[in-house]
Amino acid sequence: MRSFKWIAAAGAAAAIVAFGAAQQTGALWRGETRIDGGTIRSGTLALRVGGASPETQVQNYQFTGFGGADLAPGSVVQRALTIRNAGDVDLRYRLQSARQGSTALPLTLGVWTVATEGGCPTSSPPAGAALYEGPLPSAQAPPAPQWAPVLRPQETMVWCLRATVGADASPNTSTAVTLEFAASSV
Repeated sequence: MRSFKWIAAAGAAAAIVAFGAAQQTGALWRGETRIDGGTIRSGTLALRVGGASPETQVQNYQFTGFGGADLAPGSVVQRALTIRNAGDVDLRYRLQSARQGSTALPLTLGVWTVATEGGCPTSSPPAGAALYEGPLPSAQAPPAPQWAPVLRPQETMVWCLRATVGADASPNTSTAVTLEFAASSV
């Protein structure tokens, strides 16, 4: 009987050890990687829009020249808009969205980059690279995930914006247009 007790005790001890090992798992490892020292630099990201001179370029620009009175279906309004990197880091940007106050006046929007404000005449097609042409309410120029050419600090880009009144425009209707830009550091 004595050997049975020892066998039973040894079996119970083995069961406790096995049960305890199954309930806990442990691992210990260590990894190291040496990296070269980098440079962290702060900066200012600032996009300004407006006229050709920096004094007229602001964060929230009222583009009063981009409109007209008594425009019939098919009429075109075309104006230059200067965009400037007013910060001290390189930036990429795009026209993120465009909204209209009233859909009773359907508009299409064309956006081009041009060399100078003279490349955006009021009556003839612009001489530049097209970024967008389509309905104004869904405008994104250039379309995401693309960005307009990178602007270095204090560098400018001239855009030519062209709005065309749609064929089914309601008479005696006006609308306000809001253009929102997105910018990101490079």
